[in-house]
Amino acid sequence: MSPKLALSSCGVVCALLVGCGGGDGGSEQLGGSAASAGAASAGRAGAGGSVGGSSGAGGAAAGTGGAAAGAGGAAGGAGAGGAAAGTGGAAAGTGGAAAGAGGAGAGSGGASAGTSGMAGGGAGGAAAGAGGAVAGAAGAPAGAGGAAGAAAGQGGSPATPPPTVTLGATDRTLLLGAVVTPDTAFDGEVLVVGDKISCVGPAGACGSLPEASGATVITTNGVIAPGLIDTHNHILFDVFDDDDWMPLMSYDDHNDWPKEARYAAMLDVKQCLEDASQGKPAWCPAKWDGAANSLKCELDKWGELKGMIAGTTSIVGLPGTSGPCFASLSRSVDVSQNDLGVDWVQTSALFPPSGAAGVCANFADKDTHAFLVHCGEGITGGAADGEFATLSGLGTPAGCLLSQQTAITHGTAFTQADFQVMVDRGMKLTWSPRSNWALYGKTTDIPAALSVKDAMGNGLVISLGPDWSMGGSVNMLDEMRFAAKWDDDHFGDLLTSKDILTMATVNGAKVLAYEDRLGQLKAGYLADLFVVPGSLATAYDDVLAARPKDVRAVMVGGKLLYGHPALKPAAPANPGCEDLDVCGTSRFVCVAEASSSDKLGQTHADIKGILEAAMQEVDQAAGVQWKFAPLAPLVNCAR
Repeated sequence: MSPKLALSSCGVVCALLVGCGGGDGGSEQLGGSAASAGAASAGRAGAGGSVGGSSGAGGAAAGTGGAAAGAGGAAGGAGAGGAAAGTGGAAAGTGGAAAGAGGAGAGSGGASAGTSGMAGGGAGGAAAGAGGAVAGAAGAPAGAGGAAGAAAGQGGSPATPPPTVTLGATDRTLLLGAVVTPDTAFDGEVLVVGDKISCVGPAGACGSLPEASGATVITTNGVIAPGLIDTHNHILFDVFDDDDWMPLMSYDDHNDWPKEARYAAMLDVKQCLEDASQGKPAWCPAKWDGAANSLKCELDKWGELKGMIAGTTSIVGLPGTSGPCFASLSRSVDVSQNDLGVDWVQTSALFPPSGAAGVCANFADKDTHAFLVHCGEGITGGAADGEFATLSGLGTPAGCLLSQQTAITHGTAFTQADFQVMVDRGMKLTWSPRSNWALYGKTTDIPAALSVKDAMGNGLVISLGPDWSMGGSVNMLDEMRFAAKWDDDHFGDLLTSKDILTMATVNGAKVLAYEDRLGQLKAGYLADLFVVPGSLATAYDDVLAARPKDVRAVMVGGKLLYGHPALKPAAPANPGCEDLDVCGTSRFVCVAEASSSDKLGQTHADIKGILEAAMQEVDQAAGVQWKFAPLAPLVNCAR
C-alpha cells in the first residue's frame, strides 16, 4: 500500500505522507501553485434526461427565470457590467434585492463593494432591501457575461405547518412526509433504526413493520431528502468570508490570485490558528503550538457546523492531518474519522499532484477507491489549458490517473475533447460555480460536459462543492441555488431542480465511491438526511429554495443534530442541545458529545467563543493593515 497524499502549497508542494487508514498528512495552504477556490461543472437533464448518467423524469425547473422556486427566489443575472437580470435591475423575489445596471448592492448582512478592496458597487449600483441579496459577492468584478446574481434574502421555502413529534424509542425514528430519494418523489415514510435507514416506502409501508414498533414518530409536514454531499471544500478557511478577502480582479489561473497581499495575510491567520506544519508565520503566538494547543479542531468544527445546518451531512474538507475531534457534526468524509468504517478517499489540492505512481499503486491494491485532484482551474487560453494533458502523462504506467477512481475538481479550462476522454475512462467532475466566477469570471463549460457520452451512452458524473466561503458559497444550499441561476442565465436553463439535487447527493456519493451507503434514501444506507418545508407537488423546488433557517431537521447517522424547536425532544438528551438563532428563526443544534476527551464535549458556544477570541488576538499579533475578526457567521442571511 502506498501512502495517502496530503498536499499543500504556498509555492511549495508539501507532501506529508501517512497510510490510507490514518488520515491525510500535512497542512493545506492555498498559495503558489495551489488550486483552490473555483471549479466547475454541472449537469443537465430535462424531463426524462440525465445528469451524470442518473436518469429521471420530472423535477421542474426552478421558478420563472429564477433558480429557486417560491417567494424569495433567486435573483440577479447576466448583464453588461454585471447588471442583475432585467433592464435597469431586477427584483429578487419577495424580500429579494434589486440590482441596477453595472453595480452590485449589499443588503443587511451583505458585503459592500470596496470592503475588501473590490470594484463593483458605487454609482449606479443596486440597493438591496433589508435582508436582501448581494448581486456579485462583496462587489466582485463582473466578468464577461456579467455578474452572477444573488440569491434572495429572507425568502425561500413555502409556508407549511410546523413539524410535530410523538416520542417513543430513542433508537428508532419514523419520519412522515414527501420523500425525495432523489430518483423519485412520493408521499411516504422513512424508518431509521440505529444509524441506518431500515425502510423507505409509501404511507403505511414502514410504520407497519415490527422494527417500527414503539418508534419516535416525526410528522415533518415537509420534504425529506438525502443529506447533501459537499465534494469540495477547504474547510479550515470557513472562519472567513467575503469581507475578509475577495480577488481584486478576475484571474487567468490558480497561480495568480494567491499573490495578492491580503490573501497572504489571511492565509497566515489560518496557518497560525491550526499550527500548520509549513507556512506558519513567525509572529504567531506560541500558545497555539502543538497538537494539544492548536485550534484546528475548532476550525474544522466551525466548517462542519456551517455545512450541517444547511443539510450537508458529508464534506470533503481537505484539512490535512485530522484528529478524533473531526466528523463530530457533518462527516469529514475524506479523513479516517468519517464514521464509515473505511477510509479510501485520497485528495490533492495541488497541480500537478505529487506521488502519482503511489496513487496508481493504491488503485491497483484497492486502498484508494476515489482520488480527487484539482486540475484545469483557470480560463481557456491560460496556463491551466495544458493541465489535463499533463495529468495524462503522470503515474506508472503513464496515464494511470485517467481512471474511474479519479474525479477532477474544477476543470474550468477543459474542452469538450477533455470531457470525452473523462467519460470514456469513467472519470468524474466536481463543479464549484460561485467560486469559479469570483476568481475567474467564468465557470466550467457544463453544456460541453453534458454533451459527452461513453460507449454505453452514460454521461459524465458531476457533483457540487462550494470550494470555500470567500467568493464561494457559504453552504451547499447556497451553491445549489447559484448553480441553478448560472444555468438559467448562461446555459439556457438546461438543469432542473431535480438535476441539481442529484448532483448534490447521488453524484457526490459516486465521486467518493461511497454510493453503496450515502447519497440516497434507501434501505440499508446510512441515515443521513434532512427535512425542509414543502409538499410533494413542488418537492425538488422546495429543497432548492431552502435556507438554513428553513431546515427542519438534519440527521447524521441516525442522530437528530439540528432542527425546528418542536423536534428538540427527539434530539440526543446527553449532553443536550443548544438553542440557536438562524437569521431570526429559532433552531436547536447538538454540537457537544458525551465525552470530555479530544474536545468532543465542546458546545457551539465554546467553539464560537474560542475562535472569536483567537481571531481578535491574531489581528493584534499580525500587525498588518487588514483585520480578520470577527469570526465569519455560520450563515450569510443575505443569500
